Amino acid sequence: MQSPAVAAVHDLSCIGRCALTVVIPVLAAMGIQPCPLPTAVLSTHTGGYRDIAMRDLTGFMEECAGHWRSLGLRFDAVYSGYLATVAQAETVLRLIEWQEESGDPLIVVDPVMGDDGKLYASMPPDMPAEMRCLCAKADLITPNMTEAALLTGAPYDLAPRAPGQIEAMFFSLDAKCAVITSVPLLNNRWANVLKRRGERGYWQAAFEPVPVHYPGTGDLFTSVMTGALVQGASPQSAMARATRFVRSVVARSERSGGEIRAGVQLEAGLAELMAGEEAPVEWIEYP
Repeated sequence: MQSPAVAAVHDLSCIGRCALTVVIPVLAAMGIQPCPLPTAVLSTHTGGYRDIAMRDLTGFMEECAGHWRSLGLRFDAVYSGYLATVAQAETVLRLIEWQEESGDPLIVVDPVMGDDGKLYASMPPDMPAEMRCLCAKADLITPNMTEAALLTGAPYDLAPRAPGQIEAMFFSLDAKCAVITSVPLLNNRWANVLKRRGERGYWQAAFEPVPVHYPGTGDLFTSVMTGALVQGASPQSAMARATRFVRSVVARSERSGGEIRAGVQLEAGLAELMAGEEAPVEWIEYP
């Protein structure tokens, strides 16, 4: 039987485990063919390195997608991450619309735009508006706390949230299903939180934080979720699997004492990923 295929629209950082260097091994380990559509090539990722060599691939993206269309290729999913320009977001929209002409692919958008309450320095100021249009086409979006604020216009802060406050965070997140990652809870824990459009309540997968911040963990989380959904898992089960795996890999990497900016030590964890273990999930219904 032929493996399912995912069009993976992400950047490629040659050093530092993030974006395509995370997406490709995760999807492949889950029995899925990753078909990369690179948005940019960088000598390293941008977290902690200086004097980075970078090439914008907007023109190549158009040519590549055009060649794919001439071949009549069909993908089981379209999964986008970091987009450097509004033009790239429009290319992804056209790719999605073309795929939807003769199929019903899973559409996953990781709206990579910022962290710590602000846009990345390289991100154009009109990207949040364009990203909202892309998110409206998605079956799943996975913003972090900063990106959720940028998408909704809500103020950013990391104050612990009660259930009613978590429910309110999803207001104006226009996608069939949204997961906000690393939400602080009232009990000194954190959670990844999932809400489907129209449901009165949400799912949460709580976890104990590890006192270190690695680049690429958001890419890792969404890649595991995407792979699980392509395999047929429910959104809450996919979130539970991604939560369990990312927490385990981060903890193992922290214990090893490796260089933080190199990212998590993913290679040693791929066998664990294939085991498919899940974190506990809880349904929260706010009156």
